[in-house]
Amino acid sequence: MILILQSLWNSSITEKLVEGAIRVLNQKELAHRVIQVPGALEFPLALTWAHKELPLKGAIACGAVIKGETHHFEIVANESARALTDLSVNLKIPIGNAILAVYHLDQALERIGGKHGHKGEEAAEAVVLMLDLEKQLKEKKI
Repeated sequence: MILILQSLWNSSITEKLVEGAIRVLNQKELAHRVIQVPGALEFPLALTWAHKELPLKGAIACGAVIKGETHHFEIVANESARALTDLSVNLKIPIGNAILAVYHLDQALERIGGKHGHKGEEAAEAVVLMLDLEKQLKEKKI
């Protein structure tokens, strides 16, 4: 099962990220479940809890951090990405990072099906590719 984590901050954006991730997972016929968390900084703990209770093969984090007037934007973007990378290695599962870190709403919209692609789909595709790589390595095909 692939866990999709959705941040409730900027939910109009994160809902679209989740929809994109689900499209890819459905095309690949991969089981998935969506859970919601308050924000991007809560992704690592929620994923750790879920990994204890569910047979996870991977995860996708769907969030949107939009710059405000303070340095908080950079802290959230950097720390959530770092924590998910560390968690991926520790849990030994691929985690697709679809946490947008943008300066304004228009940039987020460009990344959920606009001129910069769809980051929810791209994160799901990355997880699928990593699962395929793992399978090939286990089967000694590469």
